[in-house]
Amino acid sequence: LFYRYDGEHTCLPAVFLGTLYWFFYGTAFVLGILEIISGELETGVVRFMAVAVKTFVLSLGTTFGMQIVLKEPKDAWFDYDGNCGNIDLDDQWWRIPLYLLCSASALGQYRFPIVDYWRALSVQLVGYEVQYQVFLFLRTRHSQDLQDTAAANLLGAIGAVVFAAIMSYFVESITYYYHARVLQRHKGKFSPFGEFCYKMSEIYIRITNCLGFGKKNDVVYLRMAAKLKEQREEMENPAHSRTEIMLTLEEEIVFIEAIVQAEDLNIWALLMPTVYQLVPGSLIARLWFNVIFPPLLNSEETTIVSDVIDGTNNFSSFTIPLVTPFQNDEVNIGAALLVVAASLALGLLIGFVIVEQATLFLKKVFCRKTDDNLTASEYRLEKQKSERKDARHFFTHTINENNFESVEALSESSQDDEENGFNENPMAEQAQ
Repeated sequence: LFYRYDGEHTCLPAVFLGTLYWFFYGTAFVLGILEIISGELETGVVRFMAVAVKTFVLSLGTTFGMQIVLKEPKDAWFDYDGNCGNIDLDDQWWRIPLYLLCSASALGQYRFPIVDYWRALSVQLVGYEVQYQVFLFLRTRHSQDLQDTAAANLLGAIGAVVFAAIMSYFVESITYYYHARVLQRHKGKFSPFGEFCYKMSEIYIRITNCLGFGKKNDVVYLRMAAKLKEQREEMENPAHSRTEIMLTLEEEIVFIEAIVQAEDLNIWALLMPTVYQLVPGSLIARLWFNVIFPPLLNSEETTIVSDVIDGTNNFSSFTIPLVTPFQNDEVNIGAALLVVAASLALGLLIGFVIVEQATLFLKKVFCRKTDDNLTASEYRLEKQKSERKDARHFFTHTINENNFESVEALSESSQDDEENGFNENPMAEQAQ
């Protein structure tokens, strides 16, 4: 209705694709391809087909609405009046702010904690800028193919994964001191750097709560921390009669939430909103719109001269019409869709490989001496912590506390090691 009564001066495809973008299944499309590449054919193919059918239903419903309101819905879709593609984003100062605003809307759809928006927005911005700048750099060289699109999406996904991993490491290193202090995991004072990190974390929690978007229970637990510290000191004092730490039901709920919050953030929590912004959700819809509204055909006339001589040296000629597909971007939507989705999936895999191999290399370089000095029980505990951390940071690890079978298998493995006299210091064993 807005398009019809506004003089038909609006880019109707942009309105439809921008509105329906939040209902499309682009992320599931890329994850389906990712699962197929990873060998999970059953779930990957099912997800892939489900995305195709659901998006087709949405697109078909849109065309029904266009038929009710417009006299010529096909003409409006193909934009004969030139209402689309009139804005050059390269020259607009609001390109990045607009993208961040759209990204914040995506985070709201994911119900991402507002207090952590800055982390997710940073990853989204890195992925988008890498994708955008690489595409600008390569598009003049590959105007006749889709290699620029493939490279831009591949490097964008890799950049997002690597940046998310690096930022998670630094954030977790800083918040470690806060969680160690409030959960009574460390006695005494930290180093000057540790005390600085704790104070900064505490100030950040208080500021976000004052602004109204922080977690209220964080402030409640800060007040509880002094009580827990006092009761723990009383328990450790042989002259005191306290034998256990007493908490009310409300305090116990807050305490459990604090323990959960102290765990490392799963890297997928940062990557899923990023992939959501990079995936070709609108391309899937445009593919189906091309099925409903077939692309235009180019019609031209060609004159053919006959060289047959009829005895009088006169040549005859005749004209025939030639019909060919109209060569524009709409014709290559299917190819572009698969290129974008596959390159994003490969970019995620390659990014995880880079992060995992770099992490293993750094551990071998900087953590080898630390492992040599651990006792058997300490080494086993560190092994379990490492498995849980890897499950949050890497793609190929699946052992985590949310998977009962994985936790059970890890527990059984630890028990077998203990029963078999497992040497928890392999470095020392090799030296012997």
